[in-house]
Amino acid sequence: MRFHDPELARQRLHILEKLIAHMRTYEWHEVPCVVCGETENLEPALEKWGIAMKRCCECGHLFTSPRMPDEAVPELYGSFYWEQYQVAIGSPSIQERLQFDYDNGFGKLQRDILPHRQSGRLLDVGASSGGLVKQALQRGFDACGLEPAADICQLARDAHGVTMYCGSLAEQNFPEASFDILALHDVLEHMFEPVEEIREMRRVLVSGGLLVIETPTSSSLNFPGQGVDWSTISPLEHVHLFNERNAERILVENGFRIIDLYSPHEDNWIAIGEAV
Repeated sequence: MRFHDPELARQRLHILEKLIAHMRTYEWHEVPCVVCGETENLEPALEKWGIAMKRCCECGHLFTSPRMPDEAVPELYGSFYWEQYQVAIGSPSIQERLQFDYDNGFGKLQRDILPHRQSGRLLDVGASSGGLVKQALQRGFDACGLEPAADICQLARDAHGVTMYCGSLAEQNFPEASFDILALHDVLEHMFEPVEEIREMRRVLVSGGLLVIETPTSSSLNFPGQGVDWSTISPLEHVHLFNERNAERILVENGFRIIDLYSPHEDNWIAIGEAV
């Protein structure tokens, strides 16, 4: 299955422009660097689709600023995102990728979780259509998923019969030590306040619990040559791009020991952390 088809994206640019204009009806605001808290020593890094990204001169973090407010999240990541935005950038809709996401869920489980844990209470944060959750359930995990939008949660329930929680992690008010494993695949880059989310992840994980994160890296080998044409530069949705150094920093500073941190290919890094 092909994602981010450049020719389709060019043909559908007018759809994307209309969607961005709609999200501009929210009040966008400047934000500080989430890694080091810097508010002043920030420089313009790039602009795409009229949306600016800045780079922190203190720690090198790359992020969207100004950006839309938190209350825009459920709309941005509901059917709007999957059925309009993804189609506009040349990607398949969520319905078209149901089987792919289910099959890919096993690949993620096998690569990132099974080498470290073979059972336990697992929460897939940003579970999309619930493919990984279903794969985990079939292998004996007590698994459930989390998505910000109600319609996508319902799609996952209908497609796989899985338990889904709707909203942010903090909004669920899970008791401390509710989970043994948290998985985030291609999710951290979407989170408006990722450090706050990581703190909440530590709270709901048991001591010794496993945190798995996969996200694009701003150190990608493709970024220098492609610039804003690199498909991962998508500042409406990818509001944070962490390099590996900053990934380790935000995890260690917020209660995790790094078990492994590596790049499976030129565009992403994977961090395996243990709650301490």
